[in-house]
Amino acid sequence: MKTYFSIDRGASNTDFTVVNSEYKILFKKCIKTRQWNKIIIVYKEILNKMSPDYFVFTGSSNNIPIEIEKFFFKADEIESIAFGGAYAAARDRCIVVSMGTGTAIVLFDHGEVSHVGGTGIGGGTMQGLGKLLIEETDPLILNKLAEKGKASELNLVLSEIGYSELGFLDNDLTVSNFGNIKSDKKSNSAAAIQCMIAEVVGVVASLTARQYHLDEDIVITGNLSNSVYIRNQLNKVGALYNTKFIFPENPEYLTSIGAVRSFRKTQSYALSNSYPNS
Repeated sequence: MKTYFSIDRGASNTDFTVVNSEYKILFKKCIKTRQWNKIIIVYKEILNKMSPDYFVFTGSSNNIPIEIEKFFFKADEIESIAFGGAYAAARDRCIVVSMGTGTAIVLFDHGEVSHVGGTGIGGGTMQGLGKLLIEETDPLILNKLAEKGKASELNLVLSEIGYSELGFLDNDLTVSNFGNIKSDKKSNSAAAIQCMIAEVVGVVASLTARQYHLDEDIVITGNLSNSVYIRNQLNKVGALYNTKFIFPENPEYLTSIGAVRSFRKTQSYALSNSYPNS
């Protein structure tokens, strides 16, 4: 069985995976940097442990080192996002939302891929506002704080403007993000930050999905989607817009896995194994 070594270099992190022909993950690692010298170190460490048959790269390739330029197939990033999310969710048609430093929204339609939207709101927003508001940038710490906090302590919510009698809407539905500051507690600030990110991404994704009649097929990928708080907030948006969000396993590695799928589709004539699910 063939093995595939894939690197996904994003705006903040770099993800490494080695998968087999059935896309079983044999190795995975995420480093919180995009510096080439650090990437090359991990690349060589993996080669000392494993002997992959094929090498695939996706993401930002500016000033790419010769070690990668020479030996790696370069997969289109948008296609990689789509192929990874669609495979993980077992969908022939879906909207894939990649929540990284920013957020990209991609349509997967029976192997055809289109970039259909996005927003600058994402993990970079969380870290930037975290630094400004509570002097914290570590995503793991921000996630734990958010789970203990209440966004309504900073947001203006429905019940505060006299509409709590609207039974089809939750009393804590956000009317204005950071519109009524009642607390400077770190956990509440972390919750308000993640609430805003999830609401913006959820609404944009829901409206996009509706355009393509994919209301129940919105696949969430990327590092930020590991946040339990953000997942819960996305589901609240889904309940409001009658859309459904799908949260696959290993969301931060799906673009690198999608790059392998893109490679196998492009190079299928040269591979001994046929491309599955194409």
